[in-house]
Amino acid sequence: MKYITKKAAYFIIIIYICLGQVYGQQSVRDQEGNYLVCEKMPEIKGGLKALQKKIRYPLQAKSLGVQGVVYVQFIVNEEGKVEKPVVIRKLGAGCDEEALRVLKKVKFTPGYDKGKAVKVRFTLPVRFML
Repeated sequence: MKYITKKAAYFIIIIYICLGQVYGQQSVRDQEGNYLVCEKMPEIKGGLKALQKKIRYPLQAKSLGVQGVVYVQFIVNEEGKVEKPVVIRKLGAGCDEEALRVLKKVKFTPGYDKGKAVKVRFTLPVRFML
């Protein structure tokens, strides 16, 4: 077996580092300057289970047997607070309003890009199941 020389080893390391920077995750922003993708995306403190525990199934939805998913888009600011929540896919029967209510109570860890907390536009599916 041949041994790799020091020069070859350094060359391989440099290539690996360069390719990692070129093909690594790129940050993407929208027209307003909010990140759509960043190095560390926001996360719900306690996970999706924490969100589901706060949901009170709307009486109208329960009586009509409505089930499904409400998609809510919002911005997680630098402190991890929700700003400008908007329902982008409705379910009706009170589920949309409940998703917005619960979302305002949930706390997030903020998103980070290059070690700095940033505003991130986020879309979250909120599932309603009987």
